Amino acid sequence: MALSENELQRNCCEARTIEGLASTLDIAIAIFDRNDILVAVSTQFLSFFSVSPDLLTPGARLRDLLNAMYDAGARVLGSLNGKPRSISREDWVAERIAIHWRERYESVEKLPDGRWIRMRKRRLPDGVLIATIQDVSEQKRRDAELSRIRHQAELAQHILDNLVNPVIVKDSALRYVIVNEAFCRIPGLHPKQVIGRTARELVEPELAARFEEVERHVLETGMPFDAKEDIYRADGSVMNAITRARRSGTPGHYYVTVSFDDISALALGEKYSPDITSRYDADVPGEEPEAGAPGASALPEAPAGRVLILDQDRDRSALRVAELIEAGSDAVAIASADEALAFLDAVKSFNLAISGIEITVEMATSLSGAALSGHDDLRKAVQERLTREAPPSTDAPSRPEPVAGDEAAAPDTSASTQPVHPQGAYQPQASVASPGRDRIRVLVAEDNDVNQIVFEQILEGIGVDFRIVSNGQEAVAAWRASVPDLILMDVSMPVMNGLQASQAIRDAELAGSEDQGHVPIIAVTAHAMSGDRERCYAAGMDDYLSKPVSPEKLESIIKKWIDRPDRMLAAG
Repeated sequence: MALSENELQRNCCEARTIEGLASTLDIAIAIFDRNDILVAVSTQFLSFFSVSPDLLTPGARLRDLLNAMYDAGARVLGSLNGKPRSISREDWVAERIAIHWRERYESVEKLPDGRWIRMRKRRLPDGVLIATIQDVSEQKRRDAELSRIRHQAELAQHILDNLVNPVIVKDSALRYVIVNEAFCRIPGLHPKQVIGRTARELVEPELAARFEEVERHVLETGMPFDAKEDIYRADGSVMNAITRARRSGTPGHYYVTVSFDDISALALGEKYSPDITSRYDADVPGEEPEAGAPGASALPEAPAGRVLILDQDRDRSALRVAELIEAGSDAVAIASADEALAFLDAVKSFNLAISGIEITVEMATSLSGAALSGHDDLRKAVQERLTREAPPSTDAPSRPEPVAGDEAAAPDTSASTQPVHPQGAYQPQASVASPGRDRIRVLVAEDNDVNQIVFEQILEGIGVDFRIVSNGQEAVAAWRASVPDLILMDVSMPVMNGLQASQAIRDAELAGSEDQGHVPIIAVTAHAMSGDRERCYAAGMDDYLSKPVSPEKLESIIKKWIDRPDRMLAAG
């Protein structure tokens, strides 16, 4: 029976309305009557299922359309992973028809091409079925990324809570955004009572103002802060600590991380003794050399006034700062050449004076190629440090020595004296995996404070010696000072990124002596963009490690590239 002109116009108008609605909502729409006969369908349906357009015309049967969809690969519908199911055509069609006759139905399913779709069906009281299909692939990707970030945050928080030292992180408004349990024990508060608040809401106004003055300066200038302080706990006890504040993040999104190193035992009379060797230098682990024996040395006397410590080893320099402050000097430690120049520029702008500079050979080497015009004291310190008699070959770089503006006697650097550094911080020597060394040594280049803590915890757990630097320039300087067995190189870092640092190391290897050796460099990045691996390999990197880093992944990559796995302890 032929349709009247009015009926044809009405049908055309309804079809255009459905098509326009589907296009606006970016979905596919299909409508079936109570006899499962297709009434209307939008063209978007073909973007999800490769069926003949002839089956998408009013009057087509649902069963015929489902048979065609099965042949086109839609039998993945109903699976959990988007893979074809072991199900016959008849059973699959019967299953889908049964779903069509439910009053309500909704599911998120994966297509063979990897896309995720949300299917919704609604059966109206008169038997008419309205079905919609929406591409939700981007939402699934975001959900997976949020899940990964949430997992990484939980891991970081777990690691922080298991640290002995109190650690906090504040945002640009100086609100607490991260605290660990060790810190919360100081005020006797639950983390929920601290997060989101400021120091003014937790401590007296005068004390809060002092905290915020220091933290604001670190945020604005990027210059690190180190000081010896007395921290009063809620129970009335006092923790003698070294407070360290560092800036992290990107312009406009800076954070300040504050940690407290408990040195109460030293304050009670156990004066810090630098007469220890590294974990891989000592014949007996943990045994200190006797006074006057090889491996023993003494710290230089504390000069009066303001002292600048230039030492890439943050733990060692923090202890030196504490000792100088205890002796009555004002001291600050800086771990990179760029920070040192910025600090001295600031000192000069305020017409302040530096009475002494203590500098390591490695820092002097890093600064030797920098423009030191206007910094006469620093230039003199660098020149004097580099022209001194080279220290004996050891497994560690030299400790900082007073050279500029320091009238105190310099420490003995004779062949019977070895440099000193604390346990846990790797200082590489000049050959890769030398036979005389028992433990693997790893250099880590990572600018994120939390990720540095993650690496520290994992590397200590799997039994390797390590050193952590904060940018690519420091990584190159550390490699030049002495070659590690393996380098874990973050790709995105300030000053010099991981790709640039890797290329610089490879160029230097080619220009150096043939026996210097090729150090494996492993790219460490959270990026998953197309071409990232190729760019890493093109820069001279040897392998690729994705974040978040786990003990298993890190142990596996180290064993893969180091030919003596017996030098690494079992994880855990």
